[in-house]
Amino acid sequence: MSEETIKEVFDIIVNMEVVKAQKELLQFDDADASASIVDALNIVTVALEDKQSEIDNLKETNSELLLSLQEVSRYQSALDISSIVSISDGNGIITYVNDMFCEISGYTKAELIGQNHSILKSDQHKRVFWDGMWQIISQGNIWQNEIMNLNKEGIGYWVDTSIVPFFNSQGEIVSYLSMGHDITKRKLQEEEAKEYHLQLESINKNLEYFAHTVSHDLKSPLNNAKGLVSIIENSLGDEQPDEVREYLGLLNQTNDKMRSLIDGILQYSKASGREAKLERINLEPFINEVADTLTAKGDAKIVFKNELPEISYNNTVLKQVISNLMSNALKFNDKNQCVIEFSSTMDDHYYHISISDNGPGVAKEHQENMFKLFNKVNQDKTKDSSGVGLATVKKIINEAGGNIWVDSTQGFGTKFTFTVRIKPKTQW
Repeated sequence: MSEETIKEVFDIIVNMEVVKAQKELLQFDDADASASIVDALNIVTVALEDKQSEIDNLKETNSELLLSLQEVSRYQSALDISSIVSISDGNGIITYVNDMFCEISGYTKAELIGQNHSILKSDQHKRVFWDGMWQIISQGNIWQNEIMNLNKEGIGYWVDTSIVPFFNSQGEIVSYLSMGHDITKRKLQEEEAKEYHLQLESINKNLEYFAHTVSHDLKSPLNNAKGLVSIIENSLGDEQPDEVREYLGLLNQTNDKMRSLIDGILQYSKASGREAKLERINLEPFINEVADTLTAKGDAKIVFKNELPEISYNNTVLKQVISNLMSNALKFNDKNQCVIEFSSTMDDHYYHISISDNGPGVAKEHQENMFKLFNKVNQDKTKDSSGVGLATVKKIINEAGGNIWVDSTQGFGTKFTFTVRIKPKTQW
């Protein structure tokens, strides 16, 4: 029972004694005295009930506060286990650091508390970086960024950091909570990937230069050989023996295959490492235009199974893709008329463009190697193939962020499907 409650009961008892004294002096009757006592007891009872209610409410409030404190404690424990945590006052002076902060920085709590975060400052960030941070948090906003710090030994480490301002009842900033995660490993991997990418770019440029040089150097003797064959043919005139005519034909055929192979290698070397100039291309008229350059009227029937989309792509390389796939269908066709069918579907991220033919098809065991450089699935000596075309097509499509695959059953034609990003890449 509280001190105030005891005082109230005491006052009531005193009043009862006064009433009793008055009764003796003034000779009050017993009924009046009894009524006064009952009233006093009722007052005491009500007072005690009110106080008990207050006590019960206080117990309930204390219980809720205890649960809240336990919950806050659990949150703090989880934060301490998973994050690098510090608290600073309104001036940025460190007032608290957790164990993980000490572990990664190499400083003790005693060395950190009372300092500001410049004790960890590296030369990675310019002054404008820190000015921007203070401008944001001093206005009461949350700031998030990646910071490179130096530990006590001067070794750099990266922290993905969020800083949250806290206010008093007057709306003034009184402290800042900093929470972070160690991302040093990720940053190192990013740097390694960046360096590797630069190395690949350099290698690609060197390969392209090499391909240009080799193609030029190889084409010169081929041109000379072709000229010599022409001179021999003209010298012999119509009196060429059949055997000589056959050999000269083989020389010309070999020369043409070699030239085709060199051109294929040059195209393959150019199929990556370029800045893509994108255009909006309506596929149906684009395909018809490519078909006109490849076939004479009646050589092939072009069919559009459904409406093809308008895509963003580089015009030049898309012509390479379509012409290579159509040329294969025409080259290896074994029917009276070659039928090439185009269709498309789409998902959330890609258009799927399919090109089907009615040719001889490809055996299952050969399909896996169809896109490898210099691979020739069809060994027909009468069909001129360098084994570079499909490898170039795959390289172009992959560089654009897509993929290509084949579906074929021997005797029932071949279907190539390649994907085009709905939201295209700008750098290939």
